[in-house]
Amino acid sequence: MHMRLVLVDNTHHIADAHRRALKSVRPEWDVVLATDARSALEALEAHETDVFVSELGKPPTDGVALFETVKVRWPATVRIALSEFADRSVALRLERSVHRFLHKPCDTHTLAMLIDRSSTLRESIDDPAVLAAIGGLEAIPRPPVTVQALEKVLADPDAGVIAVAAVINRDAALAARLLRVVNSSFFGVARQVTRVDAAVNFMGLSLVRAIAMADGATRAFTVAPDVLDLDEWNMHAVRVATTARDISLAVCPHDRSLADESFLAGLLHDVGQVVMAGVAPRAWRALEDSARTDGLAIDAVEERAGKVSHALVGAYLLSLWGLPSSVVEAVAFHHAPDRLVGSIFDASLAVHIADTLVTRTPGRVAPSAHLGSITGAGITELQLEAWRAQYCGLEAAA
Repeated sequence: MHMRLVLVDNTHHIADAHRRALKSVRPEWDVVLATDARSALEALEAHETDVFVSELGKPPTDGVALFETVKVRWPATVRIALSEFADRSVALRLERSVHRFLHKPCDTHTLAMLIDRSSTLRESIDDPAVLAAIGGLEAIPRPPVTVQALEKVLADPDAGVIAVAAVINRDAALAARLLRVVNSSFFGVARQVTRVDAAVNFMGLSLVRAIAMADGATRAFTVAPDVLDLDEWNMHAVRVATTARDISLAVCPHDRSLADESFLAGLLHDVGQVVMAGVAPRAWRALEDSARTDGLAIDAVEERAGKVSHALVGAYLLSLWGLPSSVVEAVAFHHAPDRLVGSIFDASLAVHIADTLVTRTPGRVAPSAHLGSITGAGITELQLEAWRAQYCGLEAAA
């Protein structure tokens, strides 16, 4: 596929080396070099650009400002940041303005694969059929007020547990959900946690943020209990999230950020079901009835009926909410990892595996596992069977 890329590095010979390396694996790409913010913006103004790749530079805040400008002026362009290190405040600003953040060194094949994946994701969620499927929405809900307040607090590098807990305590429903999750069997706390600050301290800021986002997503839509049981939905979301996190840590024990991404994507993987149940309740109930009657997973029924996947609907909403591309991608393709270029273990595959393993409530069928994608990423069938034995026996979260 032909694409135009603008590649920014303040050292010309390094930028040129990157360009030649990318052209060697994707000769059909047009790669334009820039060495500073001014030349980068000029390159973007000259022609429509599919992908913008830039190092953050020193200080990294200058690079963040460039990405923020590109986001405002060219929102359709995929934005990828490269850096050796970013502190929490920089990382949070980046998360709002880039689609992917890659740590250096990043080899050429990995970068090319992730660019291809970003293109696939954009084409999938921008499909007119996805927009038509959520046509019943008068307006796309904004992220909840609590989530927005939490983001502001987390952007402060000096903010700690007390500040985060203060925001959550102003939202009784979120506080209750956080305590319910931390006291579930999945976290194995030694004694019951009864204070929000203790829950935040135990779980960590990344997981707390994930739970706040998932809680806000379910409250953004009005769903009748006979259309979608949100208690059951939440239980399944937590089980998939914790299983995806554990699998990520088993495969990549030193990559905490991947575990956090997998947890967040797991919590939100079926948010499209909530959207569809709220927008088109009769159609969603018909899909659920067909799945139970015919003994099929819901994604198989959607495919048989020619319906847009709830996975893509959920990914569309989360992309508008500004979640990281890796999380949106995991939600979009958690039933179809084979659609993604390259065989690597990432949040998409972690959530896919987890979703096929956890036990469903009576009458529900788990989606099929794509063994080619799983084994292609280096996971053996023996590992898969061990995980199935471990996670299929989990009790439902209380």
